Amino acid sequence: MKKFIILGIIGGLAFATCPPEKDVKDLVDKIFRGKPEIANVSPVKELNLCQVVVKNGLRPVVLYVNKDMSHLIVGNVIDLKEGKNLTAEARDKFAKVDEETLKELEKLTDLTYGEGNKYVYFISDPDCPFCRRLEPVLKDWAKKNKVQIRHIFYPLPIHPKAKDKAVDIICSGKGYEYVHKDFEPKNLCEKGKEKVEKNIEFLSKLGVSGTPTLIGMNGKVQVGLPRSEEELDRLIK
Repeated sequence: MKKFIILGIIGGLAFATCPPEKDVKDLVDKIFRGKPEIANVSPVKELNLCQVVVKNGLRPVVLYVNKDMSHLIVGNVIDLKEGKNLTAEARDKFAKVDEETLKELEKLTDLTYGEGNKYVYFISDPDCPFCRRLEPVLKDWAKKNKVQIRHIFYPLPIHPKAKDKAVDIICSGKGYEYVHKDFEPKNLCEKGKEKVEKNIEFLSKLGVSGTPTLIGMNGKVQVGLPRSEEELDRLIK
């Protein structure tokens, strides 16, 4: 179970001085597997702490350390006066992919829904229950805002028929109404199998770990169900 430490901002503290970059990198390498990228190291205004944003996949992790690195805080820092979650703001700011990644996602698009000069990538598993919940919400929002949905299949191992369904939809040229529909897959052509495997390979390397995942035209990322239309809006601004 995760522990969240909530800190209220208090006045009168000097700005934090961050530890040397090498020391921060050594700490991050000890905590995370793989090759984590330090996206940002900066003092937190009016707190005697240093904020470290680590990108290890699509969802950034925000840590806080003091100058001598004797203490590490993992949790939400809340500005009680302003009513802001500083940790969430930092996480949202750095949850983003670059232009080259957006170009690759365009090549991977399996189906589209709607028309417009704005777009979002909807990465989903055909049998993902949360993707099914998101689909009608996303469609309504897309219609209202003239946004095209660019769909990319990413079947997960926990759903045994999901991969075959994705392959069948691609091979048969089925319409968008089939992306989360229950049906028995039959058309499993080699071209469809290769395409789905290509999706899985690229998205896994990108750091997509679950569905639904949305990536906006501006590169911003939404992992999981959005809590409001505002969270969708930020993907096209």
